[in-house]
Parts: sequence; C-alpha cells; structure tokens
Amino acid sequence: MRLNAVQIEQFERDGYVLADGFLGAEEVAHLQDCYMATVDRLSRERSLQNVQSGDDDDEDFQVFQIRTAHLQHPVFRMLINDSRLLDMVEGLLGPDLRLIHYQGLYKPARTGGEVGWHQDNHYFNVAENRTVSVWLALDDATVENGCMWYLPGQHREALPHEQLWDTDEKKGFYFAIRDLDDSTAVPAEVKRGGFAIHHCLMPHRSLKNGTDRPRRGIAMHFMDAKMPDPSMLKILPEGATPILRRSK
Repeated sequence: MRLNAVQIEQFERDGYVLADGFLGAEEVAHLQDCYMATVDRLSRERSLQNVQSGDDDDEDFQVFQIRTAHLQHPVFRMLINDSRLLDMVEGLLGPDLRLIHYQGLYKPARTGGEVGWHQDNHYFNVAENRTVSVWLALDDATVENGCMWYLPGQHREALPHEQLWDTDEKKGFYFAIRDLDDSTAVPAEVKRGGFAIHHCLMPHRSLKNGTDRPRRGIAMHFMDAKMPDPSMLKILPEGATPILRRSK
C-alpha cells in the first residue's frame, strides 16, 4: 500500500496524514485478540508498564505500554514486515528502513489518562529528523476515548521539552512541551484498521479515555537506515531495532 501524491503532499505540508481501511475487519480482530493476550500476560508477569508518572491505580494516569512489541508476540513482528506497511513508509523515508521503537499503547475504559504534548524525535534523536511514526488504530480513535491531537504545519523545528519525573524511578513519556499554543490543534480521529502517520517533529498529545471501552493502538516508529545510530539504541535490548529494508 503506497501513499498517493495527495497524501504525501499533505504529510509534507501539515506534518501528518490520516487514512482508514489499512487493515480489514478480520485482521483487526486477530490483532485485538493477540494484543489483549499480550496485555494479560505482561500484567500477570508484573511487567506491563504504565507510561505515566502516577500509580497504576490512579485513574488519571493509566496509559499502559507493550514495549518492543515485536519481541512480545509474533503477530507484531509480522506486522512490521508487512509489505503494505513498508511500502507506505518508504514513500516518506526512502528505501532504507529501520525500526527504532515499537509499542502498543493501551488506555483502559474510563481510566486511560493523558499524554502531554511532545515530539518523538526528542526521545529518538535521529539525525536530520529522518524518522516517521505510524499509529495504527485497533479501536475507533475518537475525541471521547482519547485520540491523538496534532498541530498542523508545526513540524518544522525542534521545541524545548521539560522533564516531568526522574527516569530512575519510572520510564514512559517523561518529557512534555510546556506553554505551547494549542489553539489550532485538531483531533486525529481514525477508524479501527486505519492509521495516523506523523513526522517526528509533529507535536502531538492524547487526552483521557472517557468511554466504557478501551482505546488500543500500535505505534511503530521508523528511521532512515542510512542515518547514524542514535544514542538510544545503546539502551535497547538485542533485536529491538532491526533493519527492515535495504536499497539494492
């Protein structure tokens, strides 16, 4: 599945593009089953991580993460090797693709909390900002259940971030952009099986899930494999950042 000229133009202009219908209903249902099986297993193993600063029982702070998802379940590994996905990303980054980060982000019903404004490359630090993120919806992502929000066109420069808490005590989304004018923010509402792709300097956030159903998503982050290894690769486990495509 390749992005068309209109979608690429929108990505370059606005810093993001949304599209429905990437995966069919059966594919989404299978991913949902595997996703929840992984969440349940990690919870039993006490390794399901809350990426916010609060306690897991605090209803304002429940945003759980399946880290390095391709190392947690075979279906996630299959997804990042899907030619439809890689063709789409290649249209934005070129033919040399490397996975830099891969996570399931799970907001439980009624208790899924906020993730503050941030830019992905503040964490990744990939040279020349050569990275994009693909957020795949496993449930309809709506304003009510805590979809992402974007600031169209504000992906031209890196912005200062504030560290929110001590990372020796807790990992997660520990940087946020303060004092940001978000009056032009727009919701990234997509149907299940659809995606939101954004530039690594696109400021984005998500708000609380106020519905009776979970909001489940998969965030896949890709970099131009021709770029030097960013420093964050040193702290990741073996196999966390595979090369997915190489130009011939």
